[in-house]
Amino acid sequence: MLSRPDQTPGMSRLFQQLIAIGCAFTAACGASTPVQPSSVSSNSPFAGTWVPSIAIDSCTGSHACIALDTTWSVLRLAPQGSGIRGSGYFAGRSFDVNGSVDPTGELVITTPSTSRFSLDDLRVRVGSTGLTGTVRFRADPITVVGHITSANRGPLESTQLNAEGRWIGNSVIRACTFTGWTECPYQTRLIQLSLTQSGGTASGDLLMSNDDRYRIPVDGRFTASTLTLTGAASRSSFGNLIQLRLVAWASQTDAFGRMTGIFTLDEEIIAPSQRGSAHYDAEMQDVYLLPAWFQPALLPASLQAAPSRTSAPIFFRD
Repeated sequence: MLSRPDQTPGMSRLFQQLIAIGCAFTAACGASTPVQPSSVSSNSPFAGTWVPSIAIDSCTGSHACIALDTTWSVLRLAPQGSGIRGSGYFAGRSFDVNGSVDPTGELVITTPSTSRFSLDDLRVRVGSTGLTGTVRFRADPITVVGHITSANRGPLESTQLNAEGRWIGNSVIRACTFTGWTECPYQTRLIQLSLTQSGGTASGDLLMSNDDRYRIPVDGRFTASTLTLTGAASRSSFGNLIQLRLVAWASQTDAFGRMTGIFTLDEEIIAPSQRGSAHYDAEMQDVYLLPAWFQPALLPASLQAAPSRTSAPIFFRD
């Protein structure tokens, strides 16, 4: 019989280590944690949370273009000095936003390029339909050219004071130990985190696949933009018993709807004659808050494509 990692000794110490590592990781990667931006009532017509409608003119680079859904696009903008600062979420990628308004009243937005995302052109203006403008970006491996036809606007949320809402993104497995498998079952995992918050107490559900088999009820604390969570779930699926335990979760939110951090997850799948267990240490990637007033029912294709093992026993050793 395979034994699972100890669930009790040193848990407090582990949590402290994870929080410290998560904070250090955020600083090392240069993720911005700006002071909470000013209210949407600012004089800037661009301030607020926007959900733009993007019409695609061209998409090249991969068959992923066929399933590209640009309705999952968000911009969070706030004035900073004479310019604009904020964040964006396009094609499953989150990014910094820096902008300046030119003499014609057009906001020209730029962002630092990475190996996974580059914003080559984003120019918008405010009119009767909200934001309109042009956009060109690369979300590896696709390049998209389009134009913004309209945008809905809402308030800029206080995401350093409250983590409530629906967060979506991915995670990358940085370390994996396993027993009974022929390989580590996952290299990436989807993240859908739905939270409610009362004071400093947070609770909700963490979904780590495209269906409810990998849903974990979670509870924890949110204090000074730092979120800690734990949780466990056990359920039957296709004659197998799936047991999941979120050992620890340590993340931070910034002022523009982004979440960074790390988590530790134990997974065990017990088949009628076999079992396998895996222990994951993972880093969050492109985790972003959807506006509460914008809640599409289906996941974007960029997240639906995340690996989802549905027939776990095929990975057991013979």
